[in-house]
Order: sequence, then C-alpha cells, then structure tokens
Amino acid sequence: METKLARVISYLFHPLLIPLYILLFLLNVNTFFSPGLAFSFKLTLLGVICLTTILFPLLFIFLLYKKKLVRSLFLESREERIYPILIIAIFYYLTYYLMKGIRISPVFSYYMLGATFLAILALIITFYRKISLHMLGIGGMSGVILGLAFNLSLNMVYFLLLAIFVSGITGFARLKLNSHKPSEIYSGFLVGAAIMFFLFFLV
Repeated sequence: METKLARVISYLFHPLLIPLYILLFLLNVNTFFSPGLAFSFKLTLLGVICLTTILFPLLFIFLLYKKKLVRSLFLESREERIYPILIIAIFYYLTYYLMKGIRISPVFSYYMLGATFLAILALIITFYRKISLHMLGIGGMSGVILGLAFNLSLNMVYFLLLAIFVSGITGFARLKLNSHKPSEIYSGFLVGAAIMFFLFFLV
C-alpha cells in the first residue's frame, strides 16, 4: 500500500508538472500578478504551459526511449538523464522566451528563466552525481513562495506550510521507491530552494 501511495505521489509531483503548479499559484495568489486577466486568457496560458513544459518534453523523451538512447521512461540511472534534462532546459527557455513577450507580470517569465537555470545546473550535476529532480522542482517551488513573501511582504504562511508538506511526502515517496539516497533527496531540495529563493528575493 505504501509503495502504491509513493508511486502516486511521485506522479502527482513529477518535475515536469511543477511549472504548471507554479503558474496556477501565481495566477490565483494575488491580483498583483494577474490584474484584469480574462479567464479565457488564463486557460490559454495554462494550455501553452502544458504544451511547452509537459507534452513536448515528454514526446521528445519518448522518442529517445524509442531510439534506445534511454533505457527507461523513469530515467532511474544518472547517465540516461543527460539528454532528457537538456531537452527540458531547452523547452523551459523557449517557454521563458514566449512568456516574456506576453503582457503579464514579469514574475511568470522570471520563474521560467529560473527553472531553465535549475535544469542546466541539474544537467551539470548529473555528470558527476545523481540528484533528485523531484526534490529540485519541489525545492524550487518552496523557494519561489519564500522569496516572494520576503520581497513583497506578502502573507504566504499557509502556502509555505503546504509546500513544506508536499516536500516531505515527495521525499518520502522517492525514498520508499528506492529511487534515491537521502543525500540526493536533501541536496535536490536545498539546491532548488536556495536558488529560487535568491532569484525571487532579488527580483
């Protein structure tokens, strides 16, 4: 039962889903980030994010799997993560470029720029050691919330507590599935949280 739950949690908080969750958070947390945006425009924006940060990367990773450049779609080994992470970094940057040209709060595009930087950093780290990409993404989400709370003096205690809770259950899930060592879990979270916090604290 615990293993099944861990697998569900790993799917729910997959790294590719984090940009979508962040966008939903920014669209709804404060009118400062999305003043006067029509509901239809928000749906369109969410659709674009789903295409460029989830569907297209998944399609390319599947093609790598079919070409036998990766052995598993779950990317368990350190070596087979290199090409997928590179693909993700490229699509994240393209998303940043697209969002930069849309007349919405620059916080949206700034997050995608930070996510691109995290993906590139993950790529560099992967050449030397394995790191939890799940925790890198969750840590980044926590860093965004904390950085905005400090920078803009916003009350985000409940969001931060939720992010910490999600971090805890995701870390548990990855350990339960034997996907990572504890050091890979902690380092992934700390790297993601620290970088995104400083980016959004200085935005």
